[in-house]
Amino acid sequence: MAGAERREFQRLTLDPPVPGTFGTTAVMLMEVGVLGSRIHHGESLSEQYGELRFSHGGEEIAMKCEVIRSNPSQQSKYPGSGVESGIRFLAAIGESGDRLRNMLADLVSRELKLRRDTPAHDKTIDGDKTIRGKDAQFICYRFDHNSWSKRRVFLPEQPANGFTVARVEDTDEMQRLCRVYQASDDEGRRLIRLFAELSVSDALQIPPTA
Repeated sequence: MAGAERREFQRLTLDPPVPGTFGTTAVMLMEVGVLGSRIHHGESLSEQYGELRFSHGGEEIAMKCEVIRSNPSQQSKYPGSGVESGIRFLAAIGESGDRLRNMLADLVSRELKLRRDTPAHDKTIDGDKTIRGKDAQFICYRFDHNSWSKRRVFLPEQPANGFTVARVEDTDEMQRLCRVYQASDDEGRRLIRLFAELSVSDALQIPPTA
């Protein structure tokens, strides 16, 4: 797509992996995002559809899922052992959608704190000149030519340089994210986009509640 905008939600690598179950099969979650997960398991899954269950912070997260693909494991932690499957979340059971977003926000915040080293220079965000569409649900923050701009947008696409959030996000928090984004490397910036996507997924009710 022109402009390198992205609609696909990103996934977070889990280190260490998180134990869970898919149906009656024990699995390890290797990656997770608001749309799906990559899991490792000892044997092939017998069902294409099932419930993925795992926990974070003492709270269970349960998702209705569809298996998209399965391949022999390539993980160095599991050399020549087991299978990896990519699964898509179809619906969140109970409060699992909110719990999943809380889990991702917690893990991304921890990772960003570990990666933070040099404070960025504070740049004023030029919003007055660029805001369009007062009814738009999302705000896109762009970092181009060493300065920030923001504008309201109708589609929650993530820019190549910057991030997009739901309009309800706190302004001070967004200023802080902009400063952290400036000081981050490529992986740190990807994590910030993932963090921003959590507010987008909440506004769009992704995944939907079963």
